[in-house]
Amino acid sequence: MNEEDAKQAIESDQLAIISSFLRDRPEKAAGPLDPYDQSAVEEMEGPISLVPIGRHRGEKFMLPSRITTVAGLRRGFDKNLYKFFVFPNSAIAQRLCDALIDIATVTEECDVPRLYYGTIIRSYNAGITPKPTNIRMTELRCHPKIKDFYLKVHAADQEEKGINDESGGRIVLFWGKVIESGIGLAVRDLAWGEFALLPEKYEKLLDGL
Repeated sequence: MNEEDAKQAIESDQLAIISSFLRDRPEKAAGPLDPYDQSAVEEMEGPISLVPIGRHRGEKFMLPSRITTVAGLRRGFDKNLYKFFVFPNSAIAQRLCDALIDIATVTEECDVPRLYYGTIIRSYNAGITPKPTNIRMTELRCHPKIKDFYLKVHAADQEEKGINDESGGRIVLFWGKVIESGIGLAVRDLAWGEFALLPEKYEKLLDGL
């Protein structure tokens, strides 16, 4: 792929360069939102980025990027699965279906942020008195070698994304680092744009990845 090919792929929506995921909730997203409509306010133009996606070693191109969210990836998820993305701090373009990692296959911590998905077993507010500022403990189905795996993010942020006490069986997508936590593994302190529930209509698409 040369620079012109890459630009044409971006223009035809076959390739996206993601410079980063949104850290903070956009101002215009203030107020309650339908969890499946959030992507409309979660994407903006990013910087022109120097991206090493050429065929020849060391070749880099200046290409337009975007700042987006994991929620933005699930919009048209059936099409996005086979679209190419260059994720933050990555040197290669990958199809989304090849980049996604099932938490049930993870057996150790990883300090490099990656794109994961997991099936929720249960989710609960960890405070003695439930408060939005408490951590919500969302347990995900994990590898048999791992005692447990939790997504640990403030309750208010998870609940805004539709994750609550009734979310068992749903699939959550997230971008982050896997760390040791107690006797198991976890991902924690995710930014506002780094996680989202997958719409139920797309869940079957992950079978066999």
